[in-house]
Amino acid sequence: MRIAMIAPVWIPIPPDGYGGIERVLKLLVDELAEQGEEVTLFAAGECRTAACQRIVLEKAPTEHMGETLFDALHVGQAYREIRGGGYDIVHDHSGFLGPAFASLLPLPVVHTLHGPFTRDTRLFYETFKDDCWYVAISRRQMEGCPGLNYLGVVPNAVDVEEHAFQAEKEDYLVCVSRICEAKGTENAVRLALKTGHRILLAGKIDPGADRDYFETRVKPLLDGERAAYLGEVSQEEKVKLVSRARAFLFPIQWEEPFGLVMAEALACGTPVLATRWGAVPEVVDHGVTGFLADTPEELEPYIERISEIDPAACRRVAEERFSPRAMAESYLKLYRRALESHPTFLEPTQARTA
Repeated sequence: MRIAMIAPVWIPIPPDGYGGIERVLKLLVDELAEQGEEVTLFAAGECRTAACQRIVLEKAPTEHMGETLFDALHVGQAYREIRGGGYDIVHDHSGFLGPAFASLLPLPVVHTLHGPFTRDTRLFYETFKDDCWYVAISRRQMEGCPGLNYLGVVPNAVDVEEHAFQAEKEDYLVCVSRICEAKGTENAVRLALKTGHRILLAGKIDPGADRDYFETRVKPLLDGERAAYLGEVSQEEKVKLVSRARAFLFPIQWEEPFGLVMAEALACGTPVLATRWGAVPEVVDHGVTGFLADTPEELEPYIERISEIDPAACRRVAEERFSPRAMAESYLKLYRRALESHPTFLEPTQARTA
């Protein structure tokens, strides 16, 4: 199968730092290539993948993130090349322009939804609900806009080899994510301190509201010993930090459509204690790979029950459900469904010789 994979334009693949979608895309295209599929990746900047790469912009316009001009240049050029390129299917991760112009291509377009639905984005997707095939990253995300032309749900994957399993844990809790109110950073610190446990924080702090939140709500709780902020750590440092922790605290307060850090923690064999927001119950199995509660306060008694969770069970679930192979095989099934349902369907070999 010849697959045209369109990445977001903003960050190279894989990312050097922050970039959840880009990290998932690296795993997907490499695994598809490993399974013998012909993948062409349309991306920006210096990318390192196993796919054939088509780079429209030599430098990823990270500093212009969100500006329509760069997005349109990237997606428009990709669509122009794809139209006459002999591809069988398009898998788009670029954002809004992919679905908006999907009907202009003669081949099926599969679009993965990576973000939450808002009133405005719901209006957009409902306008183009039948112009391409949609894939959600969780059932909870799908419920936010149920009327789209869905193929199904495919959870994001993590690099289970990179996130090495660690059975023996050290005596601290960890919370690694963007530092902000929605992620529940303050709740994680208060929960750890109230139960007498050490907690280590790591993650980026965006300027503006997030920086104000950190300075006024989180920083006063930190003493550098029982509660410490380590800054925005590298991927390697993050893996070491999470794999050695007794548990990962994730008391979020918003409808997160997936939550990649939870799957990463499970791959390390680290139990997750989280609130039941968004897709959390689809990632963490209560009493098996961690504990869930409706509020941060209700997580308190579960901290003393962390030893009931087997780190090997966490790792096993990550390998079965959140590995690159599981993600790629799920997408291949959906690609075939899209091809079989497309009005101009031909077998891939026929399409290239017709």
